[in-house]
Amino acid sequence: MDIRKGTKEDLKKIMDIVQQTVNIMESEGNDQWNRTYPQDQDFLADIEAGNLYTAIFDGKVAGSITVDQTQAEEYKNASWRKDEPCFVFHRLAVDPEIRGEGIASKLILFAEEHAVSKGIPYMRTDTYSLNTKAQRLFEKNGYVIAGTIFMDRVNPFYCYDKLLD
Repeated sequence: MDIRKGTKEDLKKIMDIVQQTVNIMESEGNDQWNRTYPQDQDFLADIEAGNLYTAIFDGKVAGSITVDQTQAEEYKNASWRKDEPCFVFHRLAVDPEIRGEGIASKLILFAEEHAVSKGIPYMRTDTYSLNTKAQRLFEKNGYVIAGTIFMDRVNPFYCYDKLLD
């Protein structure tokens, strides 16, 4: 598997992955992602900013992750283990047809290596409290809950962080 900067040519496949993921989330009663978020313009903005990375597996787009230093305003309400600066990963998506290949963990590791290469060995992320799959993934990869915040959903989001040094 390779990970490279995302391109506009990747956008259609990424949105196909997102739509499949939304369908799965809906079937599980998880409304973290829905018909209104995320949209193609979210990923396009990530591509244009140079912050979206695409996983290529067997020659095809298999997933993506956005890695930047943009934090939701609500992050100030979490109990982070370290003050900024930090890197944050967002909109992690993997093709449901090839889940189980470790692609999500490899994308997270890539995000961590990116942060360290920029001299900032600290990562943050969040996930919806109903998204137990993401919670297990983050914890499996060494992330620790750093508090609960409320964003644009009824249920809370869990904040996670990881010290990389």
